[in-house]
Amino acid sequence: MTTAALPPAAGRRLVFLHVAKTGGTTLDHHFAKAFAPDEICPRNIDLHQLPPDDLARYRYFSGHFVYDQLRLIPGPIFTVTVLRNPAERVISNYYFLKRHTPQHLASHPIPAADIARRCPDLLTFLRRPELEIRFLIENTMARQLAGIVHVVEGGGYVYRAAGRGIPMSELEIMHRATGALLAIDVVGFTHDLASVYARVALAFGMPQQIELARLNTRSETSASLEPVADEPVTEEARRELSRLTNLDRSLYQLARAHVAMRR
Repeated sequence: MTTAALPPAAGRRLVFLHVAKTGGTTLDHHFAKAFAPDEICPRNIDLHQLPPDDLARYRYFSGHFVYDQLRLIPGPIFTVTVLRNPAERVISNYYFLKRHTPQHLASHPIPAADIARRCPDLLTFLRRPELEIRFLIENTMARQLAGIVHVVEGGGYVYRAAGRGIPMSELEIMHRATGALLAIDVVGFTHDLASVYARVALAFGMPQQIELARLNTRSETSASLEPVADEPVTEEARRELSRLTNLDRSLYQLARAHVAMRR
């Protein structure tokens, strides 16, 4: 292959920053097809656990990374992420946790799933005080893009650095999160995963797909996941969703407007 024929991202590592419940499992499945098994970094591994020489062996990384972790991956890298309507993402996470079977949780404890199963409805779940729940539903997209930002008891956020928790304002979170989005090569949205794949496929010379098979959907069942009935979203629950996702909603709206302008 001549240099002129190389795809635009030739020589760069593909890094998929997977925000939970955004359709990332579908994209990861299709992205991974373009790489040999030994070129794929083990999913959701703590990148701090691998020395740079080990990380340099891989060409594809996918996981629920926070943005700060991407600097551990030897460059050059090509980064991708997907955002989702924040309320829809939280509701999807609620159903996902609630679907875990008692048998699975008995052998594979997941505290957040156990809590969700004990909640009689969505509103109760949204008002749970446990940090395991708040971490999953409170401005999760903005915090993941802002770095190692955790929720704290009593309200507020801290940035974890060098074993310390540094208080972080909502303005600081938005500043870091929007900066990360501007630095990411491809930012897409759950309602249009095909466009995300098409842009990455063009950059890496992957086969184009007319339609992407959706994976890890609510309708799927397995030994660990059972169906649950949909609930009506009450006005009270909507207000709680709005409160919990104030930063995520701003980030999502800004990202939608920015991507639309760039097309």
